[in-house]
Amino acid sequence: MNYGNDTIVEFIDNIVKRESNYSSQETIENVQFDNSSTVVANRMGIIVITLSWYFYGKYALLSLLGIKRHKNYNFLFPMTASLFAFVNNTGDLFFFIYRASSCKVFYHIFVGSATLNWAPISWLQAYRLAVISNIYLPKKGFYLVTATTFTLSIVYCTFYFCNLSIFGYQFNPTTGCAVTNPGTYSYYVMVSDIVDSAFAFTAICTLIYRSIKGLKELNTRNQKLNDLVGQGVLELLIITLAKIIIYPLIALTSKLPALDIFWDILSVIVIICGYELVNFPYSNNQNGGKGNGITRNIFTFIETSANYSFSSNTNSKTSRLSSGSLKDTTRSYNKNETTPAQPSTLKTEVV
Repeated sequence: MNYGNDTIVEFIDNIVKRESNYSSQETIENVQFDNSSTVVANRMGIIVITLSWYFYGKYALLSLLGIKRHKNYNFLFPMTASLFAFVNNTGDLFFFIYRASSCKVFYHIFVGSATLNWAPISWLQAYRLAVISNIYLPKKGFYLVTATTFTLSIVYCTFYFCNLSIFGYQFNPTTGCAVTNPGTYSYYVMVSDIVDSAFAFTAICTLIYRSIKGLKELNTRNQKLNDLVGQGVLELLIITLAKIIIYPLIALTSKLPALDIFWDILSVIVIICGYELVNFPYSNNQNGGKGNGITRNIFTFIETSANYSFSSNTNSKTSRLSSGSLKDTTRSYNKNETTPAQPSTLKTEVV
């Protein structure tokens, strides 16, 4: 009995039959292709998850290198967020490829990795806004902005963790394991985050207005605006606008779980901007003090050497900053860094 030869012959026959079936035009026409909105959205979702997985890993590594090179532990904020998001997407991809008999492990990976993939950037944003207001606002304004931004961040985090606590899981024939959520807190999470971002946006606009209202000449090169940009204001504006634009899209597509790709898109934007909030002074130094693209040169179109003057309140603030009498919330983080002297009268903060 020659079982080996029989098996090979049977295998070849099956290949020939399959090719014969595929060559039949009638058979191809009868194939039903599933291009429903759910299936197409799932295909798009895997692409976005894979791309965001790459960005999460990249910025986790960059943040780790930032801590090692610059001894600036503010890099822990973007590193934690990107690392946890990386683990979250790793779980999604693994259980999409490998269909496990139970989704319990997938669920625990999801909940564990989702604990700190959003909150650290919210804390960094609140802290950064407090530092900026400490420089550009009087003491009462600083206390008001700080108390408000931290309160809004706490409210957002409370709703976020309440929402995370009610996630469940189920098996999805299209994507494998998937999480479920009754949506009890989902809108509270989005609304509280939008309110937090709207406040940050308003505070930043106020800072910019206060920075330019004392200028005597419109054609003066606005060094104060450059200083504000140097504090990472543009990154905060991008975070704010991204949330205001993308959260409504998330709400509109909430009935189609496959389109939760908007969460990943928003998360990537927030993490990249969070990293730049911490890294911008080092990238500026690497460019020889010439600035870092649009972030550092957006206002250089106002070219003139004329002097500009500020209000008496601004002069007082600048004097206090120059003398070091105003509490410096970031000096301890930069004692090991050598920063080239800048022509600005305002102290460059590195946070």
